[in-house]
Amino acid sequence: MPTRLTSEGTGTRRRGHSWLLTARREDLARFRRLAALAMREWEQPQAVTEVVLHGVTELLSNVARHVPDPHCRLELGWDGESVRVAVHDRLATLPTITLPDWTAEAGRGLWLLREMADELGFEATAEGKVVWVLVHGEETPV
Repeated sequence: MPTRLTSEGTGTRRRGHSWLLTARREDLARFRRLAALAMREWEQPQAVTEVVLHGVTELLSNVARHVPDPHCRLELGWDGESVRVAVHDRLATLPTITLPDWTAEAGRGLWLLREMADELGFEATAEGKVVWVLVHGEETPV
């Protein structure tokens, strides 16, 4: 069961949610549902929601597939301009994004996400790394 760390901030335009979880393919739908609820809460349109949900799926799938320790933190944030999806994991190896082999069974997820999103990035952390995606949203009234 995931542990919720934070919820919507008060008194600022920055809002967010964060969960400690074990990345497992069978739990991806649950985190897509939680992200979809946040998108509704933040009044984001379908186009933004679709990219955010793809980001949640791709980033958590990569932890489940490539990281020996699948414990991670999923963060969703809204700053009034962009939605940020970030996953912190415990593997220091940074991803490489190259033009995919379109005949391969795998290996194109981050490339596709980078093409869909407004920004995609990653950086090393003291515990491993964080991979994040930004999607410009629609401003909502405070």
